[in-house]
Amino acid sequence: MAEEQKTTVELVTIKLEDGVINPLRETNGKINDIVNIFGQIYLRKKELQEEMDLLESNLEKSENDFKELNEEMRKMISALEKDYPRGQIDLAEGVLTYNPAFKAQQEAAASVQPTEAEVKE
Repeated sequence: MAEEQKTTVELVTIKLEDGVINPLRETNGKINDIVNIFGQIYLRKKELQEEMDLLESNLEKSENDFKELNEEMRKMISALEKDYPRGQIDLAEGVLTYNPAFKAQQEAAASVQPTEAEVKE
């Protein structure tokens, strides 16, 4: 078995004067305050990031909803345009104003155009 050697070290405790200890305590307190501020900033930053993520998600959903509804509106207007060419819709009054002459011109032009079968012959 190995032989152990023990060395004794004498430690001395002294009382620091207020002029020495008070600046250390103040600086330590300021460091602790800053550490707390770091924690608060980190938590607030995390909250804001989560809120930004939610806003981004809501924005994306709203954009998609807008595109879908806009396409739906175009289809409805296109269907109305077949019966009422160049019509003006007043949504507030619930009326559509159009010139029947445009519809007559459209029908006349359609009857003059050859069908697909006639074009192939």
